[in-house]
Amino acid sequence: MKHRRSIFVLAATALAALLVGLTPVVARADEANTGIAIIHSNDVHCAGLNTGAKAIGYAGIAQAAINAQTTFGANNVTLVDAGDAIQGQPIGTISKGADLVDIMNTAAYDLAVPGNHEFDYGIPQLQTLAKSAEYPYVSCNVVNTETNTPLFDAYEMKTYMVDGNEVDVAYVGITTPTTLTSEAPTIFQDASGKTIWSFYGEDNGQALYSQVQKSVDAAKAAGAEYVIAIAHLGKDASSTVPACYTSTAVVANTTGIDGVIDGHTHEIYNVTLPNKDGEMIPVAQCGTQFQAYGQMTITPDEDPGPEDVKSSVVVAADLSAPVDQDATVAQAVAAKQAAVDDELGQTVGTSQVGLCLFSANDEGKPWWWVARMRETNLGDYVADAYRAYLDADVAFINGGGVRGNTQDWIAELSDGTFGKAAGSMTYADFISINPYANSLQLVEVSGQDILDALEYSVRNLTPAMDDETESTGSFLQVSGLTFTANIAIQSPVIENADGGFQSVNPLFTRRVSDVKLSTGEALDPNETYQLATIPLLLTGDYTMFEDCTYLRADAGLDSDALVSYLQDELDGTIGSMYSNPAGQGRINLVEGEATVYRLYNRWSGEHLFTIDINEAQSLKGYGWTFEGPVFTEYSDTDNPDDPWAEDSEREAVYRLYNRYNGDHFYTASLDEAAALMAPDPNGWVSDGVAFWAPKTSSVPVYRLWNPYMTAAGGAGSHLWTTSKAEVDTLTPTGWRFEGTSWHAL
Repeated sequence: MKHRRSIFVLAATALAALLVGLTPVVARADEANTGIAIIHSNDVHCAGLNTGAKAIGYAGIAQAAINAQTTFGANNVTLVDAGDAIQGQPIGTISKGADLVDIMNTAAYDLAVPGNHEFDYGIPQLQTLAKSAEYPYVSCNVVNTETNTPLFDAYEMKTYMVDGNEVDVAYVGITTPTTLTSEAPTIFQDASGKTIWSFYGEDNGQALYSQVQKSVDAAKAAGAEYVIAIAHLGKDASSTVPACYTSTAVVANTTGIDGVIDGHTHEIYNVTLPNKDGEMIPVAQCGTQFQAYGQMTITPDEDPGPEDVKSSVVVAADLSAPVDQDATVAQAVAAKQAAVDDELGQTVGTSQVGLCLFSANDEGKPWWWVARMRETNLGDYVADAYRAYLDADVAFINGGGVRGNTQDWIAELSDGTFGKAAGSMTYADFISINPYANSLQLVEVSGQDILDALEYSVRNLTPAMDDETESTGSFLQVSGLTFTANIAIQSPVIENADGGFQSVNPLFTRRVSDVKLSTGEALDPNETYQLATIPLLLTGDYTMFEDCTYLRADAGLDSDALVSYLQDELDGTIGSMYSNPAGQGRINLVEGEATVYRLYNRWSGEHLFTIDINEAQSLKGYGWTFEGPVFTEYSDTDNPDDPWAEDSEREAVYRLYNRYNGDHFYTASLDEAAALMAPDPNGWVSDGVAFWAPKTSSVPVYRLWNPYMTAAGGAGSHLWTTSKAEVDTLTPTGWRFEGTSWHAL
């Protein structure tokens, strides 16, 4: 017997008291009340175990249902859930939902609709859970197309006593049709791979509306005076919820529904929406993870309709004090949590290698999160797990999301970084790596989107590699591709007002190059690829993904993917492929190369060369035309003590400036530079080293001189180019070839 029904004992006691002349406490409560109360939750995602301050939880909603009996009577309060209760935290994964069903039994739930995540553990497991539940699951739109049999009853009829009269209320369940595509396809297939389950998702919603209407009509024909839909739909369209599958659309295309208890989109709302006949239907949702709970009441009259239904939502954050907690449920929750905590500490596999977490500070102590600044073996592992879990082409995880047990993971690793020493891995370890319980997403994106994402990822990196520039945590750890990023040059990324990606300046050279898939093929900007990642990267600063196509939304917990990858793909052991703390060389950060940009002055005929993109941009509007990148040199030397010193591999290219006519001149010959700057009327002064050229290279930089193109008072204009074709084109037009000046990379 459900413990909430203990009020019957009170009723019996009251009746006994009446017989001996005492005043009853709750005698004839069912006959005295004037209405029906429906207490509801949705999208709890295993978070209902909290019994702390401002928490609602299962103990809180159970007590809310008990408290409502005081007003509405012992048999006139119904507790329902609108889906996604059994997935979202380790307790759900470990027990495959069974622990949550046990808790909902203890909390005395009366009805539930299966949300998309009730299918996470497979249909056979959901059927097992339904058998163990002391409440029915209802859904009108889940059917086996091979046998034409529904998975659950379309509705549940309940009879209430109001003012001495029986009132029949039907609860019609509706599960989002996106379940078929958001969950693993194999869940809905037979052994041959044929999809045999339908959610009535055809015809842009028409099949769904028809099935809902059919179920409502059947309930009315069976005697229902009121129909309440328990819908896992959400009222607003989004990237994962087509407009045709929203509760707004279902209400607008049906009649006979008197109220909707909604879920799926994790919103808090309490609104009325018009149905097909223009009647206003109350629709409510309570966010997620017990941010709120709802109460929908029915006050029957002789002409039943939606005007008899009222709705309210209790938001935890708005409460001045914690909600009351049912002691029996709180005790059951505590026992389940203790058992889960014990299981989380058990070994699920082994790592034969140390997993990199922190870099060292000046004193050689653990200091900063390495995954925010460069590739790490732990970042590789996480991204690989995502990609394997969803069978994607590419996977991304932001470096700020790659964490670990900061108290214990401080062993020194082979490259001087710090992290987890080789040894056993527990479920708790994997939760500490991905502590935010993100649901993985599988989306379809373009190759160009991926290129832009990589460019945004490395926008803050500098050769200094310190936490001042890397602290945003948006640097990506990747799987399924490799690339090179030149972090010595100006980033071409233009950020929006919030610091997110806006665009790439086409006049700048991209930092990212040589992007190749794990197959060895070059990434094609015009192709589409399947990307596995987390919601943060699809809805936050990585705005290039805003219009991506969702293939599987909320496809399982990130920490579950880490465990699954270890056990299913690596046979329980993180081995030698992850032995290098610095990763597998997927992200090649180079610091010495610099793009040389060329500008042309249409007034003087002069050409200017610079590696400073800011300088190039600042000159536009003063007669200068930006001609783009022309060759690549080094930005500095390899000498850490004297960055201006010559070395065995590089030579300086000096820039001179003429203070009389504004001309610029470049030379790798110190003798030539000195001769030009000798005291004479020419006016040349040093502008320092423009860039550094390799002493040996197959890319010559040619010099041409035109005595006829010159600024006032000048001695002709010079041009430098690596293009032999340009040399051949210009020499017949007055330009004189002066040979090779230096070499480019």
